[in-house]
Amino acid sequence: MKRRIAVFANGWNNLAIEQALKGIRSVTDKLNIDIFMFLSFAAYNQPESALRGEDAIFDLPDYTDFDGAIIFSNMLNSDEPPRKIAKKLVENNVCGVSVGLPMEGLSLVGIDNYKGMYELINHLVKEHHIKNPAFFAGTRVHPDSNERIQATKEALEKNGLNLNPENIVYTDWEYIKSLELAIEFAKRPNPPDSFICANDYIAIAVCVGLKKLGYSVPKDFIVTGFDKISFAETFYPSITTVYQDYEKLGYIAAWQLLEKINGTEKSEKVVVSSKFVQNESCGCKKENEAETVRHEFCITSFTKEMEWLVFQGQEVEMTGTIFNASNYKQLAENVLKFYSNNKPLNQNDFYFVLDSKARRNLISSSFQVQKKYSETMNCLVSVKDGKAKYEGEFKRVKLIPGYKKKKTPCVYVFTPLHFEDLMFGYVVLKDAMQQIKDTTLNHYMSQMNYNIEQFRKNSRLEEMNKVLRNISNTDQLTGLNNRLGMESNGVPLMEKAHKAKKSCAVVFTDINQMKYINDNFGHLQGDLAIRTVASALLSEMPDKWIGIRYGGDEFIALGVCNDKELVEEYIERIQINLEKQVSSMRLSYPLSTSCGYVLTDPALDFSLNDYISQADDYMYEQKQKAKKNAAKIFFKKEK
Repeated sequence: MKRRIAVFANGWNNLAIEQALKGIRSVTDKLNIDIFMFLSFAAYNQPESALRGEDAIFDLPDYTDFDGAIIFSNMLNSDEPPRKIAKKLVENNVCGVSVGLPMEGLSLVGIDNYKGMYELINHLVKEHHIKNPAFFAGTRVHPDSNERIQATKEALEKNGLNLNPENIVYTDWEYIKSLELAIEFAKRPNPPDSFICANDYIAIAVCVGLKKLGYSVPKDFIVTGFDKISFAETFYPSITTVYQDYEKLGYIAAWQLLEKINGTEKSEKVVVSSKFVQNESCGCKKENEAETVRHEFCITSFTKEMEWLVFQGQEVEMTGTIFNASNYKQLAENVLKFYSNNKPLNQNDFYFVLDSKARRNLISSSFQVQKKYSETMNCLVSVKDGKAKYEGEFKRVKLIPGYKKKKTPCVYVFTPLHFEDLMFGYVVLKDAMQQIKDTTLNHYMSQMNYNIEQFRKNSRLEEMNKVLRNISNTDQLTGLNNRLGMESNGVPLMEKAHKAKKSCAVVFTDINQMKYINDNFGHLQGDLAIRTVASALLSEMPDKWIGIRYGGDEFIALGVCNDKELVEEYIERIQINLEKQVSSMRLSYPLSTSCGYVLTDPALDFSLNDYISQADDYMYEQKQKAKKNAAKIFFKKEK
């Protein structure tokens, strides 16, 4: 035996994965088998390109290097990724087990969603006398969600009730959408008396939505979930739910895989039943019974909060480490220095790996960005036994540079480095179960991927700046035109447009609370804010327009245009782009802008500075209106 198996899963199912790995390891650890887990963080609300980028991690390994594989097929958003994995396993004669969905050529560990849900609905009808339930489903095509709907319908019919089609909605597993739908349903003339939810996250969102309207659960509405996540127990009210024993599922899947490898498999299909769990949200469990779990949660929450603050500080430092690099050598040096002074997420072995071809296309626009992994990788840093070092190039098939089977079994977690479907590399962590469970790894990779994309943009900007470096009209911090550049490029652009009887748009943008950022977070963070806003302006700027850094935190966008709607759409795109960047960067301070604009009149003898002054005045009016509106909202809340 090669003494290692592959596991394919989705990191958003963090609690289920953590439990399943306990079950798997209770088998594999005794046999000294390593687990290589390939983890995607693909989510339903992501664009298709981002989903491809996340799921590309499943194409990273050579499947023949493993004794076998376990696919958590019900976690992978759709049946396409698990079917591709299953096909590769079969083609390469590698034994495989699917947990959740049947896959051709693989053994199956099935999950009986039906039994637990049927018991839950039967309980609600007989004990709580529900008459008009609503069902908040996941997606229309998700088999688990659909099985839970079917169980609900049949349990209701058995009790002489029907599930009204108008009471079935699809949340796409999204928290905000679930919350908003709960508010909408509660405002109906004939609202439902209960909300049956396809999972616990949806159930919690429903409870929050109902609370916003002043309702109480279970006094006004009954709410139930599915999965028995830890938050379902600590939430108030604790969520009545259905329990899937993922530890048992992992244990069975591991034994089934080993029997298949050894040719002693007794059955190619095993089904594990789910179990109904009573809690406060249906009115069964008393508050004092639920307090034990909440008490323990409160004891540990402060410690976790402190750990999270430390982690956030390291995230900010990592962002600066990568963001401030503008060439590959500098990136490699910065990353090595950072991990020499900071321990990785879980303080265990860690590998930061870039694709060798991505290495070229990260720094030069002459190379096309990869959409799949190449055969050679470059490990910028490995951290083993607390020591960081540069590993250099190695063959992709090895996955981990210098990997050797240890005396004790390990779990290695692989997550992708990418921007949308542009592949840059991957990160490996050893024994990172806690970081999967508490979502730290998810946040870390989201930030890391953003950082790498910013490095790519910085590198491309640096490439252009090499040409422009000696030109005095370029602002070195942002790559935009400076005041001299405005005179050299902006004024001629407007004059040429006016000669052709065409108007120009002059958009004035100012960073809000710039002094607060500089005074409280330092000028390096101030520079970061300026570069981020400049990036948003440039990214969304129409073709043939020019960008100008007019002052310290003031920017001008100038281009031929006679349509107010196009200008307003551009301003809106700037705000959306900036919000996305800020969300990804997880800044410790607010970063937003105010914008004003004017359209020039070719018939008037006004200078560009005259129009900039008008746009500035309009921007200031908009800023003052925003402040007044914010004050009114605050005053109303205070009253």
